[in-house]
Amino acid sequence: MHPQIIRDKPGTCPICGMELVRKLMPGEELMASADLNQLTKPTNASVVSSIRTISPIIKTLDVKSEAKGVIAHDTRKVITLSARYGGRIEKLYVRYNQQEIRKGQKIMEVYSPELVTAQRELLYVLENDADNIQIVTLAKQKLSLLGMTDAQLNTLISSKTESNSFAIYSPTDGYIMDHILANTTMEGNSNAASELRIREGKYITSGESLFTVVSHSDLWAEFNIYQRDAPTIKLSDPLNISVDKDAGQSMQLSVSFIQPYIKGGENFMKVRAYLTNQHRHYHAGQLVTATFTTSVNSMWIPMTAIIDLGTQTAVFIKQSGAFMPRAISRGNQTDDLIEVLDGIQSTDSIAYNAQFMVDSESFIHINQNN
Repeated sequence: MHPQIIRDKPGTCPICGMELVRKLMPGEELMASADLNQLTKPTNASVVSSIRTISPIIKTLDVKSEAKGVIAHDTRKVITLSARYGGRIEKLYVRYNQQEIRKGQKIMEVYSPELVTAQRELLYVLENDADNIQIVTLAKQKLSLLGMTDAQLNTLISSKTESNSFAIYSPTDGYIMDHILANTTMEGNSNAASELRIREGKYITSGESLFTVVSHSDLWAEFNIYQRDAPTIKLSDPLNISVDKDAGQSMQLSVSFIQPYIKGGENFMKVRAYLTNQHRHYHAGQLVTATFTTSVNSMWIPMTAIIDLGTQTAVFIKQSGAFMPRAISRGNQTDDLIEVLDGIQSTDSIAYNAQFMVDSESFIHINQNN
């Protein structure tokens, strides 16, 4: 057209009336203003649009989280029945593993040469030196240490005849478990073998573990909590548990025990809640779901404002009329809000609907320095 005019200066062409733009000389660069810098960025670095924006809010909300767990026996109420003397089992009154027993119920009768000798010593002292209170007392204490009850001791003194078999009674209510299988069952495996290791005619030694008596009514529920949820759970926090088979029924409990541990190279938190099972509605080995409710004061944004990129979570920050993607660290979620731990400020203006900003996740390139 009119190159000599275009080279000189911008303005209006005196011939045709068109607006003229000065042509850049070789080596000369166009200096863009701050507003134009956003437009000169790559197309996958910003989004220019006019959409609804919101600002993060800071407030306290109740956060609910769920965890799967299992009901197990309260080990504080588990009693191991051990032999106080060696001998041979003459009679066994329990026939199978997990058989129910009552406190004071006879479990077995044992023939023990050691016990027979101790009985004869007491009878000999009573017959020949009954006035020697010290020796009589020592002979009675020996039998008590071997497990003889006061009733059995009185029967021995009145009858003046030693017993060749000595009865062992249950110290508590519950059900009998073979001590080898007890640990497996208390971990939640209810498929333990029904056969007992202890049988009639078997010889036992002093101090040998015979059975474990487990309480019916004292149980606890244990849950493994991921490390990201652990900071919000404290001792005495309320929780609801529901057995998987009874999803519609729940029980209100409280957190009684918290312990961090590592499993498979990953940090977990073991949370335990004690429960009373007087009506035997629950059983060891049942799978349960716990719902924890805690109050968290933090910064929140709507779920619609984030976009999940797999390894990252991002929002779109409005800057100079354009929306820039920004990586954030997310935390708890409640209803339609999500907690933001890091990445944005409460004064930032972000896009309300992040999905509306892009056609595909592959278009988003996050600058960590933004």
